Amino acid sequence: MLLSLLTIAGAGPLAIPPYDGWERARKPVAERPGDRVASVSGSGVSRRLVLRAGGAAGALGAGLLGGCDLGPGSDSQPVASPSPDADQRIVEAARAELSTLLVRLSATGGTASLVACHRAQLAALQGRAPSPTRTGRPLRPAQVVTRERRAAERFTHWAITCRNGDLARVLASVAAGIRMQSGLREAS
Repeated sequence: MLLSLLTIAGAGPLAIPPYDGWERARKPVAERPGDRVASVSGSGVSRRLVLRAGGAAGALGAGLLGGCDLGPGSDSQPVASPSPDADQRIVEAARAELSTLLVRLSATGGTASLVACHRAQLAALQGRAPSPTRTGRPLRPAQVVTRERRAAERFTHWAITCRNGDLARVLASVAAGIRMQSGLREAS
């Protein structure tokens, strides 16, 4: 038993009395010699013994943690600043995805609603829309559908993998917004 291995303030191992069976549990507390606290139900170990062992474990843990020195005069070197976290990389990738779509869709006729949708989504991610002078090659209708579906899948994946709940909701709403575009639903 774990309690028998603990010591209280150097007094040696805890003495756990042998289990007397149910006869001891049936006796009133006042009739038991040496202990006025009732036993833990289903066990011959008294509550007082359990509390003492818990206190000893707490004191031992505090003593071990008290040895930590993280103050300004500490010899330990500070940990180098971590690289950008995963959520920041997801935001950057999402902004790049929307910017690329905007450049290609701006050169494609009949995609004004998609362009407006992606501009609003990019603004929700606090991104800047690409300059209107920068245009890409026009996309064929099948290519528009393929790229939009791929983008929706990516945003769904990013929403699932990011750690920040608010960011996950924004990414999921971007994916839903892409899927709800009438041109993409008709192509299904």
